[in-house]
Amino acid sequence: MTFSLASLDQIFSQQKNSDYCLFKGQSISGDQLFNHAHQISQKLSKKKFFINLCHDRYYFAVAYFAGVLNNRPNLLPPNQANYTIQGLLQQYPDSVCISDQPDPEKHFFNITEWHPELAIRPAISFADNQITSISFTSGSTGQPKAVHKSWQEFRIGAQLALQQLGLENTELTIVTTVPPQHMFGLETGLFWPLFSNLVVESSRPFFPEDIRKQLAQTHAPCLLVTTPKHLKSCVDADLQWQNVDRILSSTAPMSLELAHQVEDCFNAPLYEIYGSTETLSYASRRITKNPKWRPYPGISITQQATHFTVSGGHLEQPVVLDDQFQIEKNGDFTVIGRSTDLVKVAGKRASLLQLNALLLNIKEIQDGVFFITETERLGALVVSQLSKKQILEALKQSVDPVFLPRPLYFVKQLPRNEVGKLMHSRLDALIKSLLRDKNS
Repeated sequence: MTFSLASLDQIFSQQKNSDYCLFKGQSISGDQLFNHAHQISQKLSKKKFFINLCHDRYYFAVAYFAGVLNNRPNLLPPNQANYTIQGLLQQYPDSVCISDQPDPEKHFFNITEWHPELAIRPAISFADNQITSISFTSGSTGQPKAVHKSWQEFRIGAQLALQQLGLENTELTIVTTVPPQHMFGLETGLFWPLFSNLVVESSRPFFPEDIRKQLAQTHAPCLLVTTPKHLKSCVDADLQWQNVDRILSSTAPMSLELAHQVEDCFNAPLYEIYGSTETLSYASRRITKNPKWRPYPGISITQQATHFTVSGGHLEQPVVLDDQFQIEKNGDFTVIGRSTDLVKVAGKRASLLQLNALLLNIKEIQDGVFFITETERLGALVVSQLSKKQILEALKQSVDPVFLPRPLYFVKQLPRNEVGKLMHSRLDALIKSLLRDKNS
């Protein structure tokens, strides 16, 4: 199947009189964005890969579509640490780093130094299965791995998600805290506005007050796209929120208690989408109405021996999942946990995912996580002003005594990435350090 550039040009041209994004307070149409991308594609046409490091969503989109026009995949690193970038440059030597940040040594192509000019755009054909980006898993469950995704998967995935959430014809402005290099941020902040009436705010607010200010100064009703970690911080900040029509969360399942707090705080419904870097999103729910996840149209999850596979919809081929599910007759499902999360202590089974949720539901615990000790008992790390006795007493209300954490350590913070996922290697190092100090 061929998807010609003329068709892509048509998508953008239809938005000549409508907004694709808001950039520094200015409305940018899809046609303007596409024209800018064409200019950049001409300047970088000799490079094989684009390492897209742009923070601002407008510049990110320009660089991304410049790669599409050149049939050059965007490399999207899981973080922007120097060792990560250098590793990519070694793995993909024929690459150019595109950034919108100051670079005194001029190692990167600074996209902010080039401005669009009117030009005749050539019509170039490319296959619908063209790889448009190579994402890298966060490493939260092990070594990061490269994931190749095509234009077709993003296009169909966006259309299915928009249909599922009733956003195809809704006019909202997306305000998001999620980096555009993250799959959640890439789907919602780049592709969803391309196939709907949604407009994305190009900035990325981080702290609760920054998020509040951005929402307040956005004149249209907003779709706040963020994570459970950000939402918990926003609830705890005790601020007044406005212009929020609905909220979308991902990267970790939301607890029912926090979901109710969020909806009360923002006076808006909270929705979640479920997926991964390997699959894109493929299911959604509103936990305050129904705790089960509903797959997107055409998506199915099946069990094969001890593994589960997701297929259909936007996926070009079935994907074997690390998660364990309980699947209903109508296809809806409950997430039990990852295969590696299931633990057995004294003949009893539990999910670390569920135990972590119970731990985080305790008031005055800012963060926390269970882990398996060398003796196969469970321990926990917590960020809290509560005493050890208070935490254990609270856990006893919902946790079997054999799963109570011993040892229980207090830490200043847990090693999470930008979207709130725990980093596996750094967490292991922290736990080993605490255990070593205890035994020394």
